Amino acid sequence: MTAPADSSVARRAGPGLALAIPLAIGLAWLGLCFAMPQSPAAAMLPFGIIGAAGFALVIVAAALGRRWAVAALLVFVIFGLNLSLRQRASGETGLDWQNGLKLVTWMLIPLVCLANFQRLFAYIREPTIVLGALYGLLAIASGVWSLTPAYTVANALGFVAYLMLACLSVSVLGLAATLRLATLTLLAFVVLGLAAAIVLPGAAWLPPSAFEASFRLRGLSGHPNVLGEQAAVLVTFAIICHRRGILSRWVFIAMLITGFGTLIAADSRTSAAAAIAAGIIIELRERHYLRPMAAIALVAGAIALPFIAIAGLPSMASFLGSLSRSGSATEIMTLTGRTELWAVASDLIARKPLLGWGFNGTEALMVGSVGRNFAGDPVNAHNMYVQTLLCMGFLGSLPAFAFLGIALKRMVTRPDAIRDQVVLLVLIIGIAEVGLFATPGLLTLAFFMVLAGEIRASPKPAILPGHTAASREAASP
Repeated sequence: MTAPADSSVARRAGPGLALAIPLAIGLAWLGLCFAMPQSPAAAMLPFGIIGAAGFALVIVAAALGRRWAVAALLVFVIFGLNLSLRQRASGETGLDWQNGLKLVTWMLIPLVCLANFQRLFAYIREPTIVLGALYGLLAIASGVWSLTPAYTVANALGFVAYLMLACLSVSVLGLAATLRLATLTLLAFVVLGLAAAIVLPGAAWLPPSAFEASFRLRGLSGHPNVLGEQAAVLVTFAIICHRRGILSRWVFIAMLITGFGTLIAADSRTSAAAAIAAGIIIELRERHYLRPMAAIALVAGAIALPFIAIAGLPSMASFLGSLSRSGSATEIMTLTGRTELWAVASDLIARKPLLGWGFNGTEALMVGSVGRNFAGDPVNAHNMYVQTLLCMGFLGSLPAFAFLGIALKRMVTRPDAIRDQVVLLVLIIGIAEVGLFATPGLLTLAFFMVLAGEIRASPKPAILPGHTAASREAASP
């Protein structure tokens, strides 16, 4: 797809950005009206109803394949469904208005995509997409044996919905326009979270705790680690879009400042390290420096190893303590309590090794298994690979490991800077967070966007004599 065509599609998708953000705010206000009928929000009920009516219009138009509607749906999912305006207790999986909004959207997206099945039919040729769909279907089936069946099925449906939305967006808008629209929407969302730090400091900052010596920004994302993942995706998308020439230099710089500023305020070290590492690795590879530097690192390690074996390592306690949030070296050595969580998860995996405990249905189980003295956040395994084994077992996780393995193999056999940078981001974040295999979020959608970019489901029609590319774009829906 040529750059002018991408720009044309991006401009035509622009109304989606202007429409979907008010829709997200309107629907959020509608939820507040029903959740707190005696509050001042109830006076604004008509605006929420207008937002719901607009959302219905977008769904119908997206089912008809309209570009502006698909763009609006994508923007609404990125902006609206990432808003977290309430805090829930660990292990609580009950349905409230916010979860209900997600569930309704996750149920409608597959219907919209099925109405556009001709556009998506070609994706059965892409093995990563097929394996992702298979994993999603197995996750839905795991509701049969899950400890929280409804919650499991809802989250699994969200996984499938994001896979289908990614394919639909790329097939209708094109990969470049999809990434540009997603990046601008994410920028608006992150900036709103930064503004909340000043306007709503009580809600936007996570107070200190046993492992948190200082305040951490969570914005409107519910948790600093979630905000950190979103900022890392913003940085990654900004680099990708600038490399493709679909963002100006000053906009790119503004996005980097916003993204890294948010990462610092959220103190999300895993996401920051993942965004930086993925960007550096791909940049070195694109400039053909990666292999020489990897060889130098291996040689230096081989030379240093005998000296370390003879002299031993110096005490690292003070250095590690300076890196931790609490000031204790133990926090770094245990990866903020993650090693204990992995041990608990390993015991639970051994009890149900084949099919696991149900997709993302282990929050209460993990909370009850770590003991009362655990000071961290034990709602999941805090590792993407352990999490899928815990929830889906070794058999149920085979499709997941297969599509991750294919993506990793293609980095070597079929390099692609766009795909590989996002895949690396997900794989690195997955070392310390659950990534793709818990509640579906921005990281899930971003991952499937770049996989969907491997194939275009809607080939361009031939240009008839006397027609230009611009006239073809104008004639398309």
